[in-house]
Amino acid sequence: MSDVAPDVSPEPTEQPLARRTNGGYAYYVFWVMFGVNFLNYLDRYVLTGAANVMARELHFGLSGIGYITSAFLIVYTLCALPMGIWADRARRKDIVALSVAVWSVATALTALATNFWTLFLSRMVLGVGEAGYYPAGTALLSDYFNRSRRSRIMSWWSCAQLVGILGGYGIGGTLAGLYLGSWRLAFLFTGIPGLVLAFLMWRVREPRRNQADEEEQSETQAQVIAQEAPHMVIPQRVWGQFWTLLRIRSLFVLIVMQVFAFFVLGVNTTFLPTYLQQKDTFGLSSTSAGLYSGGVIVVAGIAGTILGGYLADILNRRHPGARVLVCGIGFLLSAPAFALAVTTHDLLTFTLFFVLTALLLSVYLGPCTAATQDVVPSALRASAVSLTLLIAHLLGDAFSPSLVGIIATSFDPTHGGHFAAGRAGQDLNLALLLTCTPALAIAGLIGIFGARWVATDMLAAEQVDKRARMAS
Repeated sequence: MSDVAPDVSPEPTEQPLARRTNGGYAYYVFWVMFGVNFLNYLDRYVLTGAANVMARELHFGLSGIGYITSAFLIVYTLCALPMGIWADRARRKDIVALSVAVWSVATALTALATNFWTLFLSRMVLGVGEAGYYPAGTALLSDYFNRSRRSRIMSWWSCAQLVGILGGYGIGGTLAGLYLGSWRLAFLFTGIPGLVLAFLMWRVREPRRNQADEEEQSETQAQVIAQEAPHMVIPQRVWGQFWTLLRIRSLFVLIVMQVFAFFVLGVNTTFLPTYLQQKDTFGLSSTSAGLYSGGVIVVAGIAGTILGGYLADILNRRHPGARVLVCGIGFLLSAPAFALAVTTHDLLTFTLFFVLTALLLSVYLGPCTAATQDVVPSALRASAVSLTLLIAHLLGDAFSPSLVGIIATSFDPTHGGHFAAGRAGQDLNLALLLTCTPALAIAGLIGIFGARWVATDMLAAEQVDKRARMAS
C-alpha cells in the first residue's frame, strides 16, 4: 500500500494558480462560491415555502411533503459519494459548474409538475445536481484558505445557505399565495440564474491540492513539535480509502454528531412554515409563514454561524479540538431552547426561544466543515465530505421528514383530517418535541467528548501530506 492516494495532480490541460491563495483572487472565488451556495439553498427551499399551497393544489397531504423532501435527500446522499470520489481525481471547479447547471435546469422544470409523482421525480433530479457541488466546493475552498482562518471562511460561506433559505421560504411562500398555480413562477425565477453562476465557476482557476496550507507553512517556517500520532496510510483502492477515513476518530465523531443534527435540521426546515400556518398554533398565512421562517433562520443563523467561526478559530490557537468542542456545546444548549419553543402557543415566546435555538444550531456550520478538512489528508478532502454527507444524511435527515410526518399523522385520530382542516399544529408539536429534543442533546454530548482526538488526527493528516510532497 502507498502513503498517497491516486494521482490528483493537475492535469496537463490545467493551469496552476499564478497567484498565491492569500491574494484577492481567492476572495473572488469565495464570492462566486458564496453565490452558488446561496442558489443551492434557494432552489432547495423554495418548495418548502410553497409546500402547504402545492400540497392542496396537487392533492397530497402532510406525509407527502415529507416523502418529497426525503426523495431529494436520499438521491442527494447516494450521489454525493461517487461525486466526492470524482472530485478528488478531477478539477473540482468543473464539477461544481456542472452541478450548478444540472440543478438549475431541474429547478426550472419543477414548474411543469402536474401531480405528486412528477414533483417527486423533479426533486430527485435536483438531488443529483446538488450532490456534486458540496464535496468539490468544500475541498476547493480549503485549498484557497489555510487552516488558521478556515473556520471563519467556512462560516461566512455557510451564511449564503441561510440567506438562500430565507429567499426560498420568502419567494416560495409569497408567490404561492398570489393565485392558483402561481407557485410555478417561483421555480422559474430561482432556477434560471444558476446558469450564469455555472459559467463563472467553469472559468475560475483550479488550485493545487493543499496549496493554502503549504503556503502558510512556507511563510511561517513553522516547525511541528514532535508528538505521538497514528501512522496513516492511504490505500489505492476507493473502498480502502473510505475505511481509512472512518478510522480517523475525529472524523467519525463529526459524522455521528451530524447524523443527529441533520435529523433536527431536516425536520424543522421542512415543517416550520407548515407548522406556523396551522390554525391551532399561530394561523399565519402562506406569505407570512414563509417570510417569518426565513427571517428567523437568516438573522439568528447568520449571527450563530459567524459567532461559531470566529470563536472556533480563536479557541483553536489554544486547544486543537476547539472546533469540535464549539459544535458540541452549541447543540447541547439548543436542546432546552427548542423544547421551550415548541411547547408554547404565544408567538412572541416562540420567537424568542426559536431564535435562540436557530442561533445555537448554526454555530456548528463553519467549525464542523473546517474540522472535517483539518483532520484528513488533502488528497481525500472531497471524499471525506462525501462520506460525511452519505452517512449523516442517510441516517439523519433523509428519512426524518417522512418519519416525523408519519408520527404526526399517527397522533391525529382522524389520520389526516386535522391537516386537511388546517389544524395539525398539535400533532406536529408532539412529533417535534419527542424526536428533536433528545437528538440535539445526543449530538452535543458526542461533540464535547469527541473533541479530545482532533490534535493527533490533524498531525497524522499533516504527516501524510508531508510524505506526499517529499515523494512527488
